[in-house]
Order: sequence, then structure tokens, then C-alpha cells
Amino acid sequence: MAGWAAPWHGEPMLGSGSSRLALLTVVAALAAAASTAPAASAATQRYASPTGFGTDCSAAVPCAITEAVTGTGAGSEVILDQGNYSLTQTLIVPADVTIHGVAGEPRPRLLFSGAGQSGLRLEHGSTLRYARIHQSGPAFAVTALGASVDQVSANAPDFTLFTRNGVIRNSIVVATASKGHAISTNADDITSLVTLRNVTAIAPASGGVAIRAEASGSVGYVGMLVRNVIARGGPNGLSFDALADLGTTAKITVDHSNWEGGGTGGAGASIVDGGENQSSAPVFVDAGADDYRQAPGSPTIDAGLSEFIDGPLDVDGDPRQVGYIDIGADEYVAVPAATTGPASAVGDHSATLSGSVDPHGASSAYQFEYGLTTAYGKTTLSAGAGSAGAVAATAAIAGLSPATTYHYRLVAFNSAYVTKGADRTFTTAPAPQPAPTSPAPTPTTAFAGVKLLSTRLAFGGRFITLKLSCPSATADRCSGRTKLAARRRTSSGAVRAVVLGRAPFSIAAGTQAKVRVRVSRAGRRLLGRVRRLRGKDTSAARDGAGQSRTTVAGVTIRRRHRI
Repeated sequence: MAGWAAPWHGEPMLGSGSSRLALLTVVAALAAAASTAPAASAATQRYASPTGFGTDCSAAVPCAITEAVTGTGAGSEVILDQGNYSLTQTLIVPADVTIHGVAGEPRPRLLFSGAGQSGLRLEHGSTLRYARIHQSGPAFAVTALGASVDQVSANAPDFTLFTRNGVIRNSIVVATASKGHAISTNADDITSLVTLRNVTAIAPASGGVAIRAEASGSVGYVGMLVRNVIARGGPNGLSFDALADLGTTAKITVDHSNWEGGGTGGAGASIVDGGENQSSAPVFVDAGADDYRQAPGSPTIDAGLSEFIDGPLDVDGDPRQVGYIDIGADEYVAVPAATTGPASAVGDHSATLSGSVDPHGASSAYQFEYGLTTAYGKTTLSAGAGSAGAVAATAAIAGLSPATTYHYRLVAFNSAYVTKGADRTFTTAPAPQPAPTSPAPTPTTAFAGVKLLSTRLAFGGRFITLKLSCPSATADRCSGRTKLAARRRTSSGAVRAVVLGRAPFSIAAGTQAKVRVRVSRAGRRLLGRVRRLRGKDTSAARDGAGQSRTTVAGVTIRRRHRI
């Protein structure tokens, strides 16, 4: 059979022919790189970004990924910012280092290219977590020797991930080319113990092998434990392939996994069915590249075995177990249900919205959208809905306009899906009207009476003309009588009052009028004896509101001619 050939015990080798020759070149490159690797620095946190520079490698001034990784020391941490890292040389991790992207952000992408160059090489108990790796050449994207790979999506044409004495979990590994190998291990006169846990290994092209284990030399031993794994090869390919030279052992033990089609070569090669396996094809949302995530109806959902080693998160950072744990790297997250309920406590400026959310086993949250149209435009603060059964959803909103119709709906969401409930409406109450009030009584202005405009009067003939005015603040008009009087001394020396004349008047408010007073006979006799006479004018007036006022003014009367 085609066995592994290993010119030195530390490196994986494929079978004979062109594949063996290509990998010999990779091995030589890895050995050369390892011999020239710089000395590692002390344990620390180092930061890298696709545009990094210099040697600071701090959060404020990240460096290039090659500087961050090769310049680190045992126990250190290399934190990769999101983005694409283009690499044309093998990247060797020199010590026990953890390399990872930032949780919650898009995963960093390590893009390897270059003839004869391998991808990322992990050794010394190092760990790669939460990253994407793509290899465009005929070499491994990831080599994990005594190392761990977690939450990683790896893609290459021919050979994607090689592991020896390592743990691969919660990862998607895809080999796209004809006769490609997604995951491989090899033990040449040594022992390799490999654990694959919640892994999706896919080699979809013709002759593709999802997982291959080979023991070579004279005493090589491979022990591979496969649990909660989706392993699928392409047409004329295999899910598992175990190969063992004479005197060696290659044993693959599989349980709680989804696979179909296994092959063995050599007396020491075996595929052991540990139980609870399934052969029905898994259902993926969008099978292609490295995007092999479960779709509703896949037999792999809730079909795995839960143990501590599974880890807390799946390949996408979702909870590793939703309900029962799934088979494969991806934990299926169900679509939450959202039911929009009625509005209550609707006032002129506020209302309370209601509904219900069923998380269907996945940790979910909700919020309400609302606005004047079905475009909404406003949202309430999000609130947790848990992961158990249906829960009531409520939110109070304020700042609304009176007598206005509003649209609203409930929106439920989890890490994978958003569900929008039906649209509903409510109309706010009209603004409250102020209580009626009695008009304030109009203050009554005191009646001032009429005013004599000129105190110099003239007598000619039988009449004396007065000019009287009625104040503008008067209610309606000034009505009444005016009287002219004077005093005369009798022959005996006594003083008597003489009424010169009287006359009525009715003057509109704010106007003036001439009032002719007919002079009495006594008045004419008195005026006939003098050319000037002093007297007084007394006007008794009443306004439209019934107020009365008498005004008195002193006057001087001149006679124009003799009577």
C-alpha cells in the first residue's frame, strides 16, 4: 500500500509520487525556518494587524503578524485584529503561545500562498483559536504538532490540516481539490494520539478523503478518537481512511458522528464504530468554501454527546450546547418566534407595548420597533428573553403626539437570526382640554362726569353756549342737565343766588358737544347791568351703567351788547 515516507521523524509525509515530492519540499522549508527562528521573548501580550509595523506590538501600535508571532515567548498571547493577513512564507510559532482573533469581531483571515510553502505551524503546546486560514498552494494550511486548534475555519486545495498528538475541536476543515485530504495524521515509528471533537471535515471533490490516519515505519502507532464529528468525502472518496504498514497500528474510533464510507489498508488499520453514529447526509445552509453550517432538518442537530472537553463555544462563538449538543463544528441555533401583542395604557403621550417571545432553546432578546409608518424609525431598549419557553415581552414608550396613529411590532433575535412580528397600530388619546373658567369681571371705571371745556362764556341775545365733553372711559354716554348760576347783591346789601339758565345734554362717550343754555328773565336783567359776570356751571350727569357724578366749574360771562 501507499505509506508515509518520513525522511525525519518530526514531519508528516503523504504517499508516493508527486504528492510525496511536494511534501518533501514543504518539510525542507519547515526545517529551514525552524533552524533560523529568532529567540523567543518573555511571556506577554502582543498585538498584530494586517497593516501593523515596527516591533512595539502593543494594542496602540500593533505590528505585523510575523513580528508578533516569531518574537514572542512561552506562555504569551498573540491577539490578531480582524482583516486579511497575506503570507508567502511558513509562519512558525516558536513556543507555547496562544494565537487568536477578537471574540465578537469578524475573524482574522490568514492567507498563505507561495510555491512549496506550508501555512501556519503550531508546536510546543501552542493554540490557535477563532481564526480563518486559507492556503492557495499544494501544502497544508495548518500543521499542529502537539498543539490545539479551536474555533477555526481552514481551507486548502489539497492538504488542509495535519495534526500529531493534538486536539482539534469546534472547527471546519475543508479540502477542495480532487483527492484532497481535509484532516491527516501520521506516525512514523512514533506514537500519535489525536482527538477530534465537534469538527466538520469535508473533502467534497472526486476522491476526496475527510479524515486520514496512517502509521508507518515498523512500530508506528496512531490512535484517533473522533466524537461529534461530521466527516464527508467526495464521490469515490472516503469519510475515514486508515492505513498501517506491517507491524504498525492505525486505529480510528468513531462515535456520535455523521459519516459514510470508510477504508482501511494493512492488517493494523481499523475503523471502530463506537456507537451512536449516523449515515444520513447532513443538511448545510450553504455548502461551499468553508461555510458548512447546519440547516433546519439536519440529522446532526441535537445528536451529539455532551462532555466537558467540548468547550463553551462553537465555531461561530455561539453557545456550544443549545438543547442537546449537535454533531459538527456548528451548533444549530433555532429561529426565535415573535408575536406582537396589543397596546395598553394608551394615553395622549405614552403607551405600553406587549407581545411574546419563544427562544426555542437559544439565548434570545427582543425589542419593539415603532413609528408613524411601517418604516418605524424608533426602537425600545433590548431586553433578554432567556432560552427556555415563551416569555411575555413588554415595553413602555413615551414622547408620543396626542391623537396620532402609531405602528409597532415585536422583534426577537439571537446570535444567528432575527424574527419580526406582525405590524399593529394604536392611536393616542386627544390632548386634555383645559377646564372652562368664568370670564373675569370687567373692572368698572369710576364715572368722572362731564367736563366744561371753556370757562370763558359769552352772552348775546337770549342764550349762552357751553362746550361739554364726555370721557372716553364712560359706559355708553353722559346724560343729564347743566345749570348756570351767579350771585347779586340787593339794595339792602344782601347776596342772593340767581339761576341764569338750565339745559339738558346727552353726549356719547369720548365726544364733546355744544349745549345752549336759555338765559332766564332774572338772568337777562342781571347781565344787562354788567359787562362781565362771575358765576358757576353745575353739571349733573349719569353714564350708561347708572353711575352719577356732578361737576362744578367757575365761569366768567361777558356780555356782547346791551339787551
